[in-house]
Amino acid sequence: MTNLTHPMFDDAPLAVAGPGLHHIRRRYVALGLVVLAVILLAALILIRNDSNSPDSGDSETFAPASGTILNAATQIPSTVANAVGVTSPINAVTAPVPTRSAMLWRAAPPGRSATHPVVFFYGAEFSPYAAAERWPLVVALSRFGTFGQLGQVQSSSTELFPDLWSFTFWHFSYASPWVTLLAVERYGAVDPTGASYISLQRPNPVEANAVSTFDSSGTTFPFLDIANRYTALGSAFSPSVLAGLGQSDIASDLTSAGSPVTQAVLAAANEITAAICAVTGQHPAAVCEAHGVVVAEQKMDISPAH
Repeated sequence: MTNLTHPMFDDAPLAVAGPGLHHIRRRYVALGLVVLAVILLAALILIRNDSNSPDSGDSETFAPASGTILNAATQIPSTVANAVGVTSPINAVTAPVPTRSAMLWRAAPPGRSATHPVVFFYGAEFSPYAAAERWPLVVALSRFGTFGQLGQVQSSSTELFPDLWSFTFWHFSYASPWVTLLAVERYGAVDPTGASYISLQRPNPVEANAVSTFDSSGTTFPFLDIANRYTALGSAFSPSVLAGLGQSDIASDLTSAGSPVTQAVLAAANEITAAICAVTGQHPAAVCEAHGVVVAEQKMDISPAH
C-alpha cells in the first residue's frame, strides 16, 4: 500500500527541481495527510455505527455450546413436551401476553429476500432472568428452524441467582422457513471495572422502537417480542429453577416429564410456541397442532384463526 505521507520523488536532479518543486512536494505531503485523516475518520465512524458489532469484542470471548447440549435442548421428544403441556405445579410459568397491535412485524433473514414474522429477543448475558428465558425460547425456536451456531454463557456471579448456565444469542446463526430470529445481547457477563458490564450489541432503530414501545423502562432484561403481537418482560419462570445446575444437567433433565426443571422449561416453551403459531398462521401444522401447544393455546385464549 502506498504511504501517502511520503513525498513523491522523480528522477530529475535536485539542482533542476528548485524551490518551486520543493513547495509542490510539501503540498503533496499535506494533501496526503488530509486524505489519510479522512480515511481513518470514516473507518472509525463505520465501526461505531455498526449496531450489530460488539462494542468490546476484546473483553469477552465467544464460547460455542457443545453439540451434545444443543441437540439435547433442540431435539426433545414430542411425547415429553405433550405430557408436560402447561403443567408446572412447583414453579409458576407466565405466558407471553397479547399486545393488541395491528402491525405484524415481518423481516427477511440475512441474505434472504422473503420476509417472515419476527421473533425478537433483547437480553443481557449478566442477567439471570435472561438466562432462564433463553432455555424455553431455544426449545420453541428449534421447532420452527435450525440453529447453526449458539453460544453458551453463565450469568453474573454478583447478581441474584448467580452463575446460571444458559445459551447466548451473541454470534448466533439460525435458519427457518417460518420465522426470522432477531436478537440483541445488550451487555455481556464481564464486569472488568466493577462498575458496569461490557457492552456487546446495540439494537437497530426498528428493534429499539420495539423495546421503547413495549418496555416502558427500556432496561428490563429480557424482553421478548413475537411479531409485535405477543410480548414478555422478564423470564417466564423464576431463575431459581436452574440454580446449582450445570448446562449438561439442565439439558439432560429435559427428557423427564416429571422433572420440575422440565415442567418449567417445556411449559414455557409450549406457550412461546403457541404465540409463534398465532403469527405464522398455525404453520407448520405438525408443531402447532401438537397436544402440548394446543393446550397452551387454550390457556392463552388463542384461536387457530387468531
